[in-house]
Formats: sequence, C-alpha cells, structure tokens
Amino acid sequence: MTASLFVFDGVLQSSMRTPDSPAIIFGDETLNYGEFAWRICRVASGVEAKSAQRVAASLPNHPALLEIFFGATLAGAVFVLLEPKWPQETLAAVLQGHAPQLFFGDEKAAHVNLHDYAAWRESQDPNRELSIRPTPQRPFMVGFTSGTTGVPKAFIRNHASWTNSFSASRIEFGITNKMHLLLPGPLSHGLSLYAAVETLNAGGSVTIEPTFDAQHMMHIAEAGHVNTIVAAPTLLDLMLAAAPGASISAITTIITAGAKLLPGLRTRLLRTFPNARVIEYYGASELSFVSVARTDEGCPPNSVGRAFNGVEIKIEKDAGEIGTVWVKSAMIAAVYVGPTDGVGLRIKDGWATVGDRGSLDANGFLTLIGREGDMIISGGLNVYPSEVEAVLSAVPGVSEVWVTGQSDDRWGEVVTAVVSSTATASLDVAVLKKACIERLAPHKHPRRWFLIDKFVHTASGKIDRADATAKLRAHTLKVLS
Repeated sequence: MTASLFVFDGVLQSSMRTPDSPAIIFGDETLNYGEFAWRICRVASGVEAKSAQRVAASLPNHPALLEIFFGATLAGAVFVLLEPKWPQETLAAVLQGHAPQLFFGDEKAAHVNLHDYAAWRESQDPNRELSIRPTPQRPFMVGFTSGTTGVPKAFIRNHASWTNSFSASRIEFGITNKMHLLLPGPLSHGLSLYAAVETLNAGGSVTIEPTFDAQHMMHIAEAGHVNTIVAAPTLLDLMLAAAPGASISAITTIITAGAKLLPGLRTRLLRTFPNARVIEYYGASELSFVSVARTDEGCPPNSVGRAFNGVEIKIEKDAGEIGTVWVKSAMIAAVYVGPTDGVGLRIKDGWATVGDRGSLDANGFLTLIGREGDMIISGGLNVYPSEVEAVLSAVPGVSEVWVTGQSDDRWGEVVTAVVSSTATASLDVAVLKKACIERLAPHKHPRRWFLIDKFVHTASGKIDRADATAKLRAHTLKVLS
C-alpha cells in the first residue's frame, strides 16, 4: 500500500481500485467505495461553495459523519468533532469559540440538520474545482478532551500526525483491506473515529449502528461478516455480559483502549472469541499512540505495554521508579486551541507529556500509576488511586471501582472507594479490606466505602467522575460497612 500524505488518500485510491468493495455498513445499508467517494466529493463541493474554513458536526452514529469528515478535509477545511451528548451550554460555548462556517447537527443552531443532509449533499456539484490544496502539515481536525473547568479543551491535528499513525498502526495491528471492523462505540469519540478512518484508509470495511446495543453487537460479531472489534473495555464487558457462554470464531482481532484492560476481562474475551488476538494500547488524544500490550510479548498484567512503533518513552527516574511519562513521536498533536485550564499537554525539547505518571521496568514495559492532580495525600503520604483500583477490581464480584480522596480534618484527605457489583454478586466489605491488607501499604487502604448501583460513563467509556463525585457529595450512595 502506498503511504498516505493526507487522511483522505486511501479512500480515494480504493474508490478507483475497488469501487464496488464495501466501505461502510450501516444497518441494512451498504455503501461501497465508489459511491462513498462521490458523496465525499459532493460534501467537499459544498464546503468550497460556502468558503468554509471550519466545518463542525454534532451527529449520532451515521455514515453522514464520515462523509462530512472526509469531505471537509478534502476541501482543505478543519473538521471540528463535537459530542452530541454535550449539554446545550457546553455546545454553545464551543460553537462560539470555534465559529464554524458550516455546522451539521440536530440542533437548532445547525446550518444543515441530519434530516436535510442527503438533499443538501446531492445538490452539490461533485466536479467543482477546489481552491485549497492541503499540505501534510496543514491542520485538518479539532478534537476535544476533558478539562478541569467544565469546558472541553480543544486540540488541533495536522494530516501528518494521523498519516504517521496509520503507518505505525498498520505494523502493530496488521491493518489491511481485509479488515472488516465492528465499531460498537460512538464516532464522536476519538477512539472510534480514528479506527474508522484508519480502516477506510486501508480499504477495509466499517460496520456501525445508530446506537449501542450489546446483544445486537454480539449478533453482528456472530454473523461472520466482521473480523475485528475496536472498543473501550466498558463496551466489551457489556457485550460479553449480553451473551454469556457465547463462542464466536469469526473475530480474529480485538483492539481496546480508553481505560486499562483488566486481566479478568482479557480472559473472558479470549474465552468468548477463541480465535482472537487481544491488543490493548495506551494513548491520549493529544499524544496519539504511546504503548501497546500483547499477551504474546510477556507483558505484565498491570502494564500498558512497551513503546508503540515509532514512539520513544522516557521517565526521568531509575528503572521501576515513578515519574512523569514523556513521549517523543511524529504523531503528537500540535497545540491546544483556545482557552485551557493550564494542565494537560506540555512539550519540552521535542518530548511531550499530558501529565500521566508511571514507571518503566527493566524490559521497557510501562505501568501507569495516575495523572498529575489525581494523587491523594493522606496523612502526608501519597496515594495513587489507580493502585487501589487495580487491587479492588481483581476482587470477585466487583464490577467497577473508583477511588478518590475526601477531605478530612485529621488526615487531610482519606482514601475513599466507590464500588459496583456484578449482577450475581453481593459485596462484603471485609473481603475488600482483606485484599487491600494483602497487597497495599496501610496508608493506601480506603477508610470510607460506598456502593453504587451503576456508574455513569462518558462517551469514551470511562467512569464519569463528575457524576460519581456529585452523588458522593449528595450522600446518595449506600455506605458499605
């Protein structure tokens, strides 16, 4: 395969080489590469006609989002990826800050809504000449990552940062035109959007559904026309729970990121998908890929793996000691755009960090401990929540766990654990405490324990800490004692 200079190169090449090959499967609709390319060209024409430099989309899962993404980038515009579940106040603030000349969404502020999108697209001339010729260093997308101020932080990427990522992920994941990808998660999440774009760049097919239904996703996997799943661990866990005892041989690759893949879930995945290799990677919106973990490389269970292809990792501490994780690669986002909260991406002498803390062992395997600002200081001693969460997550019957610090007059902060149980288990706090005694230093033991029926999750599949914090402060959680 010819290396791509632009994120849209592979799609246009496939439209000429294999126009009848499936590109996107959406419910009962199959969109081949030939038609997909014509739609992209029509969107690009509409962007050109509007002289739009920024094109925003706030859409549910639908082929339109991918058509708009590729059409905007082909026209040389910057695609602004918005989260449709944002509160109206957040959406309004982001739209005001980025002022797109063309906005696709279901909101009243949209220039084109999803209902009218097809008619708008078909009214555009696909042969219109485009005035902007992109370069590899030209920005093509603004994405968002959570900030501490309540308003998401915007970061900008250029074509080269993603095309370099395509080259690296082809090596690590083996992506080819034979990949037929199932995406259970929303395209508004960077994990899913990148997976879709890299698969389409390689000439493979992408299957998406309007909404996530765990049982339906397992039916699709069982039907045999997909061979790869990319999803956050939370969604994978829900899928397995929806089909207990299933054994699906068609899936040969499972790629997961967004949160640590716990050893128990990895074991269940391998049992349900016996022909699959399970690949976990760690990255950040601003950094792209950082590390990759495979069971066939001797990766320790709690590690997020060794450096991804094309990535250097350093921690300015001795082997095994905890420090800030610094990364060097050609895949790093350029900068934040607009107001920030003063934390997050920092670049120094070509090395970048988002403030994650961790350690590298003698074999180069990276273990994450937490992020700057997450650390609990109890009685003057440091506690990283992820250390405690890893211990409690391994206790039978625990579904999910979140560890935080609560103010205390004596200790400054006390370690506080909020846990949810699996559907078939009731939790005994004595068992949880015993696990901590066996594996953690005394100052890391939770002093307060709470039970939550079910955690709310963000679009990326992570526990919504703001929601959990609000429930904790409102005293609506059951005390475990």
